[in-house]
Amino acid sequence: MTLFIYRKTFERLLYILALAGVGLTLHIALWYSGGASGAEDPFCGVGSNCAGVIASDPAPLGLPSAWWGFLFYMTVFIAGLLIAYNVGGLGAHLKRARAFVVGAGWCYSLFLTLLQATAIDGWCQLCLVSFAIVTLITAITFLGLFQRPTTHTLRAAPALERVFHGVGLLLLLVFLAWDYSNVPRQEESVGAIGVAETGVDPASCTYVPDAPVFSNLDQIIMDYDPIIGPADAPILVMEFLDPNCNHCKAVHPNIKALAAAYPDSVRVVYKPIPIVGSPTHSLDEITALYLANEEGVFEEMLDLVFEHQSPATGLSIDQLADFAEDLDMDVDNFRSVLRNRGYASRTVQTRRLFEGMGFTGVPVVLINGRSISSSSRSLGCLRHFVEQAITAL
Repeated sequence: MTLFIYRKTFERLLYILALAGVGLTLHIALWYSGGASGAEDPFCGVGSNCAGVIASDPAPLGLPSAWWGFLFYMTVFIAGLLIAYNVGGLGAHLKRARAFVVGAGWCYSLFLTLLQATAIDGWCQLCLVSFAIVTLITAITFLGLFQRPTTHTLRAAPALERVFHGVGLLLLLVFLAWDYSNVPRQEESVGAIGVAETGVDPASCTYVPDAPVFSNLDQIIMDYDPIIGPADAPILVMEFLDPNCNHCKAVHPNIKALAAAYPDSVRVVYKPIPIVGSPTHSLDEITALYLANEEGVFEEMLDLVFEHQSPATGLSIDQLADFAEDLDMDVDNFRSVLRNRGYASRTVQTRRLFEGMGFTGVPVVLINGRSISSSSRSLGCLRHFVEQAITAL
């Protein structure tokens, strides 16, 4: 018979850490998916770039790392329960199997942390907390696995453990319910709109609190900036975006629909910058957008780049050249400029401007110089802000 010793202190610590990890990964999934940028995330501290780092996720097998983390923590959680009650008399075997999973999870978590340090221009506080949790789980797991037993009595968890496990699970559910209720949500995009109301509650449409108002946006518009709408339009919408940012992709249909709804009143100025990944990660896509703008097909190129978006790796020059060919662009010139990083200086200048304005993550949407909150980038709210601005003229 395989010796099984239930170490209450070790197993309780692992149980608590696994529940904390489940809560953390579900928080990331709630706040940083479906178009939510996490701009009001109460757990991502000042100086962190959680949105930018999470948008750079390598997403193995197409599954975001937050969900891989959730599966990891759930495995540790379920294994802990099975071990606690020595289900099927397999407690000792489950300990060894859990140790294997924990070791693999720590290696992947270390890889993600090193990725932030070497390839991504920024740190995610939530990701670092997760790495700390995984490291503690790993240390406790292997310490308990290799510590010599002091008794030869087979033991399982006492009845009191059921209360401990139940209370822990209840606290997790309470936290998740609170967290879910506080996630900023965007309205669904409206594809075709006319004069009919979108039904948005104006009270839900807000600017970023205490953000400065930029009254001189006309002075920072460059002759190479892609622009949609008439030059004399009274409403100026400016968007800083990264072609590899999934939140920018989510907002894109709303910006397009807004410009279509107010063809005489709204001018949209796009300022692409590399935020996701390293400073050069999105450079090819941005260069492709500038070249497309020069040939009058910026909107079509942006649609294609977002449609085929690949945040982890970026799009290759060959993929972008295929888009250029589909749009009847000068493909030879297109390839030459991309290979030579022809517009890198523009990107550097735009990024310096972006940082000088105090921004850290994308998308940033400004309407007549006022920053729109991440929860108010729905088409309904954008129309509300434009109507307000038109009324104030």
